Amino acid sequence: MPNPLIDKAKYILKKVWGYDEFRPPQEEIIQSIFEGHDTIALLPTGGGKSICYQVPALMSSGKVLVVSPLVSLMLDQVKALQQMGVSAKALHGGLKADQIDMILDNFVHGPLKILYVSPERIASEQFQVRFYMTNVSFIAIDEAHCISQWGHDFRPSYLKISMLRELKPHIPLIALTATATPKILDDIAAQLYLKEPNIYSKSFARDNISFTVLKTEDKMSELLRIVSKIKGCTIIYMRSRTGCSKIAEMLLSKGITATVYHAGMTHEERMSNQHNWMINKVRVIVATNAFGMGIDKKDVRCVVHLDIPSSIEDYYQEAGRAGRDGEPSFAIALINNNDVHSASKIFDYSYPDVNEVKQIYSSLCRHLKIAVGSGAGCSYYLEFDEFCAAYNVNIYRFQSVLRILEKQGWITFTEGMRTPAKVMIVANARDLYNYYKENDVRHIVLVQLLRSHEGLFDEMVEISLNKLAIQTEIEIGRVIFILKVLQNEGVLHFNNETNMPEIIFTIDRPDDRDFALDVTAMNEIKKEARKRLDSIVEYFSGQKCRQQLLLDYFDEKSAVCGKCDVCLGSSSNEYSIEDKKMLLQNIHSIEGSITTGRIFSMWPINKRKRIAQCLEDLRQEGFIDIDQKGIIMKKNKQQI
Repeated sequence: MPNPLIDKAKYILKKVWGYDEFRPPQEEIIQSIFEGHDTIALLPTGGGKSICYQVPALMSSGKVLVVSPLVSLMLDQVKALQQMGVSAKALHGGLKADQIDMILDNFVHGPLKILYVSPERIASEQFQVRFYMTNVSFIAIDEAHCISQWGHDFRPSYLKISMLRELKPHIPLIALTATATPKILDDIAAQLYLKEPNIYSKSFARDNISFTVLKTEDKMSELLRIVSKIKGCTIIYMRSRTGCSKIAEMLLSKGITATVYHAGMTHEERMSNQHNWMINKVRVIVATNAFGMGIDKKDVRCVVHLDIPSSIEDYYQEAGRAGRDGEPSFAIALINNNDVHSASKIFDYSYPDVNEVKQIYSSLCRHLKIAVGSGAGCSYYLEFDEFCAAYNVNIYRFQSVLRILEKQGWITFTEGMRTPAKVMIVANARDLYNYYKENDVRHIVLVQLLRSHEGLFDEMVEISLNKLAIQTEIEIGRVIFILKVLQNEGVLHFNNETNMPEIIFTIDRPDDRDFALDVTAMNEIKKEARKRLDSIVEYFSGQKCRQQLLLDYFDEKSAVCGKCDVCLGSSSNEYSIEDKKMLLQNIHSIEGSITTGRIFSMWPINKRKRIAQCLEDLRQEGFIDIDQKGIIMKKNKQQI
C-alpha cells in the first residue's frame, strides 16, 4: 500500500544523498518522529543514525535542533550538509558572541534549517530565549547514552536537555545512540522525559564480521602476517601515539602503504592522512581511539586492536567499522599476558582520589589566574603539556581529573577541539580595492580571499590558512601576521585557528576549604566502569562464541556465529595426524632452531592451541627439544 510520507522521504533521500532505499529500520524511525512521537533509535555503528533526523528535518515546515557532544563531528556533519545544499550551522566554544547571536537570529527568523549545539549551550539564557522563539519541528539528541550515569560516556551537561522539554513540551524528541544496554535505554527515556517512546533497534549482530582474539607475545610478526594476508583497507588501533608511528614505519619498510592518526598531530596532518586512507592512496591507518567518529568508509576489510579497550561499547564501535558494505571482514585483537595488567593499571590511573582532584583543580585555577569567587562562564584554551610540566602532573592523570571535574559539574572541556580560521570583511566593499597598492601584501591577501570565498561581507567564513598561503605564495606565518594587521586596521575580523583543548568553568572558584566533591557518585561511577572493564576482559579471555559474548552484553540472544576463532575451533587442542605431519614438515623446512612464534605464524589462528599441544607431545615423544632459543629437531627425517 502506498505511503505518501515515506515516498516523500525517499524522494529527499535520492535527491540530497543519492540513495534509492532506506536501511531497516530507518523508514519506521522517520515515520515515528514525523508523526510526532518521542522516539529512541538504537542503531549500531554504521547503521545510518544521522539520516533518521536529517531526512525528516528537510520534510518539516519548521526548524530542527540537534544536540551533540562532539564538536569535531558536529562541524563535519555541518560541512557535509552544506556541501549538499542544506542550510546547517553549529554553535561551539570557538565562536564569538556576535557570531553566536547572528546564527541564532538566522535560526529564529532566517532560512537556517538545522542547528547543531553542544549540551553546554542549552544552559545559556540567550539560547533558551531564541529556542523558545523558533518554530522547532523536533529535537534530535545524538550520542544519547551520554545522558545516562550508567553509560560508558556519561556527560552531566546532557542533563540540561530536560530544559528544552520544559520550554516546548509538545514537540517530539528523537534520541539516537549506537551502544546501549536495556538499563541505559530506560535511563535515557527517564532523563529526557520521553512520553511512551517508540523504540527501534537493529540487531547488534554483524554476520559478515569474523571476530578473533589471538594471544601472542610477538604482536608485530602476527600483525604483519594479518595485514599481508587480508587484502584491502585496514585500521589498526593502539593506545600509544609513539607506537602508532613505529607500526606505520614497520609496515612501510615491508612495502605496505600505511599512515598515522592521533591527537598529537596537527589538524592538517590528521586530515591529510585520513584523506589519503579514505581514497585508498594508503591501505592501512594506524590510530589511537581519536580516529573513527563520523568516518563512513564502507570497504574496511579488517580492524586490528593491539590493546584492550576500556569497554565493550568502545570495542564494538571500533571493530564495527569493518565491513560496512556487508562483505566478509575481520575484527582481530592481538593481546599478550601483560595487556590485562596494563588495562587495569590505566583504569586505576583514571580514578584518582579526592585529595588529588582537589589539588589539581587548585593548581589549574592558579595557572589560569582565576581568583576565588570568579571564573563561572569563562573559557580557556589550555596547553596540557605546558601545565603538566609546570605542576609535575602526569598528563593522563590530569585528563582523568578533568573528566571527574566535568562529571561533578565544575567544568566542561573538549579535548583537542579544532576551531578553523575564519574571516569577515567589515570595510566598505566599494572602497576596498583602493585601500592598498597592488604590490602590497595586504592587497594580495585581500584579493585572494575575495576570489576564493563568498559571503565574506555577510558573516564569518571558514578559510584554510594553508591554502591561502599556497595561493598567494606567502609563508603561512606571514599570512597570519597580515590578517592580524588587516584586523587592527579595521578592514576585517580574523579568528585564528586553534587546536587546543578548551575548558569552560561552570562554577566560580571556591576557597580551597569549600571545594567539595560527591564522593558517593565518584565511587558509583568507578564501580560501573570496573564492570565494563571486567566485561571486555572476559570477552578477550573467554572461550565462548565471540559474537555471542558481544550480544549477551547488549542483552540480545543469538545462535553461535560459526565464523569467529572460537567457533572455528581455537579453543580445541585436539590435532589430527595430518596436522602432526604438517607441523614436522614446518620444523624440517627451517635449518637450525626455529622459534615457537614463527611456527605458530605458519598456522591459522584457530589451530594455534592444537599446534601448541602437538609441539608438547612431540617433545615428550623425543622428536624435538624446546629451549629459550626455540625448537630443535632430535630425530632426522629417516628416523621419523
